[in-house]
Amino acid sequence: MFPVAGLKQAVYVDAMDVSREERQEPSLRKIIRVAENRLLKYGRSQNIELEAENMRYIAENTTIPIPHVHEIQIHDGGVKSILMDYIEGQTLQDAWFSMIPSQKMSVAQELHEYIQQLRGLKYEQSRPFSHKNIYTRHSIHLDEYLFSRLTTTVSDFVRNTTATKQPDDNMVFTHGDLAPRNILVDDHGHVTAVLDWELAGWQPEWCETVRAYTFCNDIPGWTAYLSAVFPPDHATEYMAVVFARHMKR
Repeated sequence: MFPVAGLKQAVYVDAMDVSREERQEPSLRKIIRVAENRLLKYGRSQNIELEAENMRYIAENTTIPIPHVHEIQIHDGGVKSILMDYIEGQTLQDAWFSMIPSQKMSVAQELHEYIQQLRGLKYEQSRPFSHKNIYTRHSIHLDEYLFSRLTTTVSDFVRNTTATKQPDDNMVFTHGDLAPRNILVDDHGHVTAVLDWELAGWQPEWCETVRAYTFCNDIPGWTAYLSAVFPPDHATEYMAVVFARHMKR
């Protein structure tokens, strides 16, 4: 049992058995609504702290809509928590089938603008995150998984193409998991928030696109709109489309 700071009324959360409205994440972290306009995300992962730092960085340097972070706490037993704003909206995954094509395209165009903002951030290798370099923390393991899902021929092509590049080449800030389940939209087809920034960090420019196409099966038809989110005007962007098509065979 631990107290939630930053609320007008004292709230205590049982780290083992939460009875309030909650959403269990695949990563074993939990999100619960502890007040009308507040959410609490908690668990024992170090990524919770990193996510809060990422969110604050994005809030300070872009206009991407994200929940405001109010408090980060470390509790007994290694439990860590983020108190953040609750934002109205449905996930794109849930809203998709009730949206008309123009609304879907509006979402894609807004996401494209947000991706451009992320790619416009200046790469600062020594930026003082409290954890080690984000590229080495996340990208290697995720990209190994991506490669494992490809055939040997395509996998070798990817490795040969990327092996000649230095880690700092075309490094951009990426969300890391820009899937429909992490995008909130309103009834008019506008993005109200981009969620789940724990995998965000500085990675090669192609990573965001490859992951978006690789894990695009949350909702039928989303792939058709990804070209508006990630216009294939770069060689590595085109590689992502090839990978996705190859994996669907």
